[in-house]
Amino acid sequence: MSSSWTPDESSETFLAEKGWLQGAVASSIAYGIGVTLFFMCFHLLIRQMTRANYKKSLPLLIYITTDVILGTLFMASLADFTQLAFIQYRDYPGGPNAFENDMFGIPVDMLGNVCGVLMMALSDGLVVWRCMVIYRGCMVPIWIIMLFPCLMFAGSIVMGIMWLLQLSSSSPFFTSTNINYTVPYLSLSLALNIIITIAIVLRLLTYRHQISKALGPRFGAQYTSIAAMIVESAALYSTFSLALLILFLLNNPISAAFIELLPQIQVVAMLLIVFRVAQGKGWSQDTMSRVMTSKASVQAIRMGDFGYDVRGGSKTFTGSSGIEVHATYKGNDHDSMEAVA
Repeated sequence: MSSSWTPDESSETFLAEKGWLQGAVASSIAYGIGVTLFFMCFHLLIRQMTRANYKKSLPLLIYITTDVILGTLFMASLADFTQLAFIQYRDYPGGPNAFENDMFGIPVDMLGNVCGVLMMALSDGLVVWRCMVIYRGCMVPIWIIMLFPCLMFAGSIVMGIMWLLQLSSSSPFFTSTNINYTVPYLSLSLALNIIITIAIVLRLLTYRHQISKALGPRFGAQYTSIAAMIVESAALYSTFSLALLILFLLNNPISAAFIELLPQIQVVAMLLIVFRVAQGKGWSQDTMSRVMTSKASVQAIRMGDFGYDVRGGSKTFTGSSGIEVHATYKGNDHDSMEAVA
């Protein structure tokens, strides 16, 4: 192609515009993945919801629905703003890159910014909740463990509000200051997620060691596997946020693509956590006791040196270890049994 068709722009400007456009395409792909996960989670939660457990499923349904609606609005805003920059105002002085920098606070883009902040708050809130669930029952009081993450979470929300006000306001308070709230906002949210990621992984590794030591490596694998740790700790979100922050601090033009993609990565990471919870594979308060009890029951039933007693349609097995398993048979169906260690 003729080089005369190439705009007279610097290589940094070209890279920034390529990153922006390709980031919009990548965001669309991530959005499609998120929508697919949403319907999978929605189907599981609706199928499992009953009058007895609706209080557990309903909040998750509301959460994922809100998250996907915000993600949809963000994508609509991104698509419209990209169209304005590359098509309707293509002759803007400095090109699409300058249009993005100068028009970051116009209404259509502010819609995306507000949705992005709300999605980040929802994502941070979910990982804080998962950390609280996983550490519940710890020897240290839960409020001591969660105090610092909750303070960081609150600080992240405040920084997000300040960032939005800085983008949309012409107040002297924001125009006279040299503080760019983008850096502290992203840094605080990233620090929160890294701390919680490490805390959750350490806790699950501790559980894995305890379960393997007591019962063997086969038991509890669905809760303490590497894949489970990656999903439960939102490691995908933390890793992506770290890459974004590094590129942003280095003033790398490609950081624009990461900024556009971040909200959809948040949605995907959070929906993966909800999907595990909906499948019954997510760690809960009583997971440790259920894993230990199920193993004890299996061991007791398989032992060769047990006492055997039949009373009124029920059987009691007492092993040499002192474990008792009480089995109740319903009617003539000897395949249905309730075992309590």
